[in-house]
Amino acid sequence: MGLLMFLVLSTSGCADTPSGPEPAGATDKGRASLDSRTGEGPLKSAPPTGYALRRDKGAVLTDGWVVLYNFGDAPITIMRVRSKFEGHGLRQLGALVAGYGRKFAAEQTIDDYPPRKASLGPLTAAEGYVLPAEEGRPRKKGHELLIGMQVTQAAGRSARSLVEITYSYKGHTYTDEWVNTIAVCSPAKGPSCPQEYGPG
Repeated sequence: MGLLMFLVLSTSGCADTPSGPEPAGATDKGRASLDSRTGEGPLKSAPPTGYALRRDKGAVLTDGWVVLYNFGDAPITIMRVRSKFEGHGLRQLGALVAGYGRKFAAEQTIDDYPPRKASLGPLTAAEGYVLPAEEGRPRKKGHELLIGMQVTQAAGRSARSLVEITYSYKGHTYTDEWVNTIAVCSPAKGPSCPQEYGPG
């Protein structure tokens, strides 16, 4: 099954199709539409996305492609963020959130974790982060999830296939998944890394 996939430019220049982030002024006007968001509960994100890159063993990066929205009428508290991997060449280091104080709507691939970029604004630990109630009409900019990962493979290909988020809303606990695939091939020098199309 084909999924909507994006190949965009990473901060280190490893990608097939350039796509710079939109300025905050172009993405933070008005309110987000529910039509283009996915998620079983009131917490929503973008439709399936993905990209591929090459990195050497030991490389650390931050993925910021998941942007969260609260379409409920009460606050949402994130309890856990977990990446699901295919293969054994990647591990999650942690998760942070960049809120409305950031400059861009999303910065997809950032070297290092935690990321050290002024454009992200203040960062908060994802676990315990509260998305406020906005009358079911969240701002278009949303809340950017920043997931740190380390490459543990010297050679080969692994992928992050899903992002699973457990959260509380109105006294109930929900667990939802988003297809956000990152294929990583090692070493850094080599042919284009084959794209990932969701869990195998």
